[in-house]
Amino acid sequence: MKNLLFAVALLFGGLSEGWAKSAEDLQAAWYGQSNVGERVASNNSLAANLFYVGTATEAVVTIGTGAITSYAPYNVIDTALNFDLTAAANDTFGELCDKIDALTNYECKLKGAKRDDNTNLLRDQTQTSGTNDLKTAGGFDVRFDTGSVSGALTDVFIERIGITPEKGKRVIINACTANVNVIGTFDVYGRLRKYEGKDTPVRNDTTLVWSVATADDTDLTQTFSVADGTAGLEFGVDEHVVINGSSTTGIQAAANFLRCSWIER
Repeated sequence: MKNLLFAVALLFGGLSEGWAKSAEDLQAAWYGQSNVGERVASNNSLAANLFYVGTATEAVVTIGTGAITSYAPYNVIDTALNFDLTAAANDTFGELCDKIDALTNYECKLKGAKRDDNTNLLRDQTQTSGTNDLKTAGGFDVRFDTGSVSGALTDVFIERIGITPEKGKRVIINACTANVNVIGTFDVYGRLRKYEGKDTPVRNDTTLVWSVATADDTDLTQTFSVADGTAGLEFGVDEHVVINGSSTTGIQAAANFLRCSWIER
């Protein structure tokens, strides 16, 4: 009888310890979360971030419809980062960012750009000392343009918010509001939490998980969380998420915007 009671005590003691650990983990995750929000207006939508970690005093870039070239320092071409954007191996953001990340002195981080977006959407830049320096704190954010050689360089069709959570955390979208010039779509892309660790089929920031049509110059608000804000649209740990408010035919006007709030936990 004593042996039976002792075994039961061990069993429940072990379970209690497991439950306590789970509660502690849950509490740590809860207090370690970040509540984040961002608003993108008009032509200020960010495509990608470029960063330089080499020994040159600065690194500036020239981006045209056919190439991206780094100068480190100003006016001195760095042949390591000199890519033909019309080549099949470099014509998507995923391909280009992977190549830049593989370089010793450069880093590329996708923001509003999806891996399958064409690199001709990079806004044109001319190397200018001190203004588009990849070595400054935070690197250099490259914006979108129309992707057309005939369009004004500051005009964009795309309004995007791109989210890369802190290492080891996941994105949980609470709510978004999109106001788009001309009828378009409001979309969310990424690998949902339920597909975490599943590699077939491939799911990433090119995977559409939610979409709705927009009206011209009209606020459209979508709430993903419950009333107390404890739930939302959940993505896998470390997954890049892209929220899109775009028109395929109309240039975004000054009053158009995309606004979202989310949790990183």
